[in-house]
Amino acid sequence: MGSRSFALTFGIIVLSYAGHGDAVAQPVLTLEHRGIQLSAMPLPNQQSDILVLAPKTGVHNLRMALDRLYKTSPFSVRHLETLKKNGRVTIVYDAAFPKRQLARVTIAAFFPDFFQRETDGLKQFLVVVGRFGVKWETNKLAAVIAHELVGHGLQHFRGHRNKDRKIDLECEALIYEIRSQQDLGIRPDTNDIIRFRKHVRGNWCADFGRYMTAQGINVDKAWGYGRPDVPTLLRHFDNYRLHLRRNGVSAKAVAAANAQRAQNFTTFKAEAKRTGSAKRMLIVGQRYLQGVGVKRDIHVGAQWVAKSARLGHPPAQFIMGILRSTGHGVPKDPVEAYAWLSAAEAKGFKKASKNRVELEKQLSPAQKAKGQQLAQER
Repeated sequence: MGSRSFALTFGIIVLSYAGHGDAVAQPVLTLEHRGIQLSAMPLPNQQSDILVLAPKTGVHNLRMALDRLYKTSPFSVRHLETLKKNGRVTIVYDAAFPKRQLARVTIAAFFPDFFQRETDGLKQFLVVVGRFGVKWETNKLAAVIAHELVGHGLQHFRGHRNKDRKIDLECEALIYEIRSQQDLGIRPDTNDIIRFRKHVRGNWCADFGRYMTAQGINVDKAWGYGRPDVPTLLRHFDNYRLHLRRNGVSAKAVAAANAQRAQNFTTFKAEAKRTGSAKRMLIVGQRYLQGVGVKRDIHVGAQWVAKSARLGHPPAQFIMGILRSTGHGVPKDPVEAYAWLSAAEAKGFKKASKNRVELEKQLSPAQKAKGQQLAQER
């Protein structure tokens, strides 16, 4: 029972880039609805740029949007069921997302690596809805979920995300969103939707349009003069994707993007080492643990987390307690785990308390005393 509870705890450690700075956050509310996990993260401590919804209200809105999608869009639901059969599907309300400088453009995002967790070989299909999107009208929010979870989720399931350009991934996801808008009964002749379609065709899907023109396809007809036959449009898009891959366009763009991410990570890691910043060291460790911007290496990741923990950084000490309790990247050692969790708790990291109490039940008096002694040295 103890090891199982710790494994579950490790499964909900939030990566630093997802909106909580270097903090280690856990959902404050989680429920399952239609086979999909709905979660809410803690509200941010700092003052927000808008009035944010409470976790319970945010999850309620997600549930309503999901129900609307299931009621009106068999096309979207069919794909959601495919994802559910092949992985874990999660929608998270995070009021800390996005960061303020992105607030005008980012409503939701597909983050398969938002949670660090043991996957048992299953893919993660996870969408984060921010403080702006969660307040949207139900139909609009449902369409956003279709865009992120169906559009980008299918790309993740089919292995496209690491092979295609960002602009093409977004174009395809927008096509899925258009289909959901049709099913949801969103009027296609409103100013907002007309602007939306123009933006899709003129920006994200511009290259797709040029490809269709070169192939002798009437682009206006393919887009249905504002009411596209989405399955047909997606077949054209599949041919477009194959065209890009055969010509090496996708591979070159992806390679360049990967090289830039690798360089950015190398620079960040060097800065963490140069400055001796415990916060930066923790971020480096988390990225190695999950394989974000670098090849996944749980042993190297654990080493970086340990460096941060030894500098007295409470979030890192908490993670080291979890790693030591599970043997993830380091030798399993309940006494060491107890010591790290106790140290984090003593520094005010309240989330460590529950884990420490659970682990304490497994220790002998001598082991507990040893753990407490080690904690005082940290």
